[in-house]
Amino acid sequence: MTYRLDSDVLDTYGSVKRKAAPESYSIDHIRKIWMQKEITAVWPVSHCNTFGQRENFVEELRKYVRVDVYGDCGNYTCQPRGSKCHEEFARKYFFYLSFENTVCKDYVTEKFYLTIQFDIIPVTFGGADYKSFAPPHSYIDALAFKTPKDLADYLKHVKRDFRLYRKYFAWKGLYDVKHWEYYTYCNLCAKLYSTSFKEESVYPDIVHWWNNTSQCRAWNNHTMKLS
Repeated sequence: MTYRLDSDVLDTYGSVKRKAAPESYSIDHIRKIWMQKEITAVWPVSHCNTFGQRENFVEELRKYVRVDVYGDCGNYTCQPRGSKCHEEFARKYFFYLSFENTVCKDYVTEKFYLTIQFDIIPVTFGGADYKSFAPPHSYIDALAFKTPKDLADYLKHVKRDFRLYRKYFAWKGLYDVKHWEYYTYCNLCAKLYSTSFKEESVYPDIVHWWNNTSQCRAWNNHTMKLS
């Protein structure tokens, strides 16, 4: 039971499903939210030194745009943590840095599933194939840019152009997102009651499967890429 998609039981933090019928999502609401926002990006973080070296990416990014850092690694605090903080972030910030602490195959946590439920655009940094499960045009992939400066330039462009900014919310009338704290147990229960539970799975070398095929990488500020 892990976050890997090839696990026997998937350990995930949420789900995305297309609505049975499209619903309207107010452009006027998005415009009102957009007009009251002031600061480019927010980054809540509790682990300051990570395997994926996300902190190095953010250090470079902050040379070009303002990023307010909340939590143990920054100068800002928000209590209590959770949905209330996200509501505050959505009022003040254009973008939320949804940066995973490890950049490994399939690894995505609650940072993403929780954030896209609010009126703020998540900027992802991780090893998961986001386009395979996230609503289309619901996030900005930091690793799709050559350098943090290129990302910063794009963020500045998006936050200035309402027509471009609002496109990142068009999906909200088409998809439902659920953030599950106990979603894993639902998956486990479903597995126990399924016919596939009778099938055997054998891993001759579980350490090799976990360590050598997870494709974990780290950001390098000298080469400006993952390695």
